[in-house]
Amino acid sequence: MKGYILTPARIALALCAGAILVSGCSSSSDNQLPDVIQAPVASNPVTQDPAAPDLSQSDPVASDPATPQQTPQQTPTTPTVSDPLVQNSTRVDFDIEVPAYQSDSLLVRVLWGEKDLSVSWVGDEFWSASDDFPTNTESLLTVTFYDDNGDTTLGSFEESFTTGANAGESYQINPDQFDTDRWDDDADGISNLDELNAGTASDDAPRILLFSETKAFRHESIADAVVALEELATSAGIQTDLAADSSGVFTNTNLAKYDAVVWVLTSGDVLNTAEQISFEQYIRAGGGYAGIHAASDTEYFWPWYGKLVGAYFERHPVIQSATQIVENRSHPSTSHLSSTWTRVDEWYDYSSNPRARVNVLLNLDESSYLDGGMGEDHPSAWYHDYDGGRSWYTGGGHTSSSYSEPDFRAHLLGGLGYAAGLE
Repeated sequence: MKGYILTPARIALALCAGAILVSGCSSSSDNQLPDVIQAPVASNPVTQDPAAPDLSQSDPVASDPATPQQTPQQTPTTPTVSDPLVQNSTRVDFDIEVPAYQSDSLLVRVLWGEKDLSVSWVGDEFWSASDDFPTNTESLLTVTFYDDNGDTTLGSFEESFTTGANAGESYQINPDQFDTDRWDDDADGISNLDELNAGTASDDAPRILLFSETKAFRHESIADAVVALEELATSAGIQTDLAADSSGVFTNTNLAKYDAVVWVLTSGDVLNTAEQISFEQYIRAGGGYAGIHAASDTEYFWPWYGKLVGAYFERHPVIQSATQIVENRSHPSTSHLSSTWTRVDEWYDYSSNPRARVNVLLNLDESSYLDGGMGEDHPSAWYHDYDGGRSWYTGGGHTSSSYSEPDFRAHLLGGLGYAAGLE
């Protein structure tokens, strides 16, 4: 084989061919690589062109000593602001019940420090106010109520009040917390409230309290019962107040305003010892009581109440139609009925027969329905005088539809009138 002689021209040609293999035959004088190159250069140190860039680096531009190095930028300082997620105000709802007083010109004012709140009348003696307050802040809370829109102060309440840290809270004020004795404009020893109460024409109209607190089973028909009783009372010229809770209501002072207290489907132990004593004193002073349906399912451990209502509930069968025999048609609660009265309700059996203690108005005919448990003598409505006062009770009224029945409504109206001393 003949030797292969390297002439200068052949050397140059060989170098060009090597460059083509390594660099894709770039003719640029700045040795830049085309964007389409992706595969790395062979790592053989003998064949790698020392003039070609090292593609094993992830950033060939950054490795170029001719490329200026970037200086890391400093994060600009921002001013400190309040964290929007941190609670700095609280919404306070004030539920206020002022001492009972009949007037068309009442005004209630609520101040917390120098903050004067907008107050709204809810109904009867109930008022409300709501506003936003700074959290965890203490100031003097003052509530004042007036007659003639501010001319006569009837009572006031003052107490230091500190807001909490929650988004909202409620604050309740009841009638017993108001100071009425200090407001005596003519200094005769009788408060403005007592003097104006004694002189109002509305005081001549009977007034009843509709009490519907439950601590055991709560009937869905309570709302319907209350509406019906309010309507019936209005038609008879009787004023009504509502109480779904005994707190601040069953006191000697408050109960003295009422001619009767109607226990509207109450249940369980609803009064504490002090409230029980006040109610006993109210009845002994000549007050009236009316009990509807589950009123006999109330206060099992208060024997005095058991005698007042007449008998305690024991059991009942399913809701069904039954016939009641009208034993007394001279009483206002049964005078509209014929000799029998058939209707649908939940019919109670009682733990004892009250006949010996009460005047029976209606007696259930157990042959007219299923699963009655008291036998032939089964009183279902009655009245009696008890411990100085008046008591009327009906076992009907479980269903909401009861309160739209004309005969049952007339039955209730007669019971209200008797309990309030109008009959």
